[in-house]
Amino acid sequence: MTRNDQLRRSSTRLQKQGMLWLQHTRGAGEAFLAESREAGLTFVKDMEAAGSKLVSTTGRSTQSFRKALEKEALDWQRLVLQTKDAYLAALKARFDRVERQALTTREALRPESMEMTVLGSAKDLLDKAQSRVDERLELAAKPAAQDKAPKGPRAAKARPAKASAKSADAPLRNYDQLTAKDVVNRVQRLSGPKATAVLEYERARKRRATVIRAAEQRMSAAS
Repeated sequence: MTRNDQLRRSSTRLQKQGMLWLQHTRGAGEAFLAESREAGLTFVKDMEAAGSKLVSTTGRSTQSFRKALEKEALDWQRLVLQTKDAYLAALKARFDRVERQALTTREALRPESMEMTVLGSAKDLLDKAQSRVDERLELAAKPAAQDKAPKGPRAAKARPAKASAKSADAPLRNYDQLTAKDVVNRVQRLSGPKATAVLEYERARKRRATVIRAAEQRMSAAS
């Protein structure tokens, strides 16, 4: 129901109640005059009866009119409250939406979040750079080890030459001098083929369980 419909219905009801009140009052007055003229000798008695009837009729009509006014007042009060509640609900929903957007923006702009993002990107770049440096160093170390190896028949049987060849096969530079913790940290940054080489070398020589597990996990992640 729109506000205009509410106004029209309220005006119509008030008009009907007013007309009814006027009709009742007019009828009671006419009855009072008629009975007064016809009273004659019983004028006093008839006047009292007519007066009582007038008071009763007027009271009932006035009570009906008052109830109609009270009903209209309650209808208007409910209409105002409904309009107010709807406005407050819409305002609250809009405020909540703005607050959620502000919280999301504030969370994204927190120094901790931005710092973690920057540090994560920097760590990835450093890991990739370290892996490339290790690969270049290993490639450069292999020809140098081959050039230093003795060429004579007697030197080929010597134990230092055997150790040098064994060191040249290591998947990482100075692998035999690295601790298990150092190897595990480096394996996490290696490519799949390099992790495979570490795994094969470790199984054949060192047999350190932590290094073997780290190499296997890196191979699974790279595949």
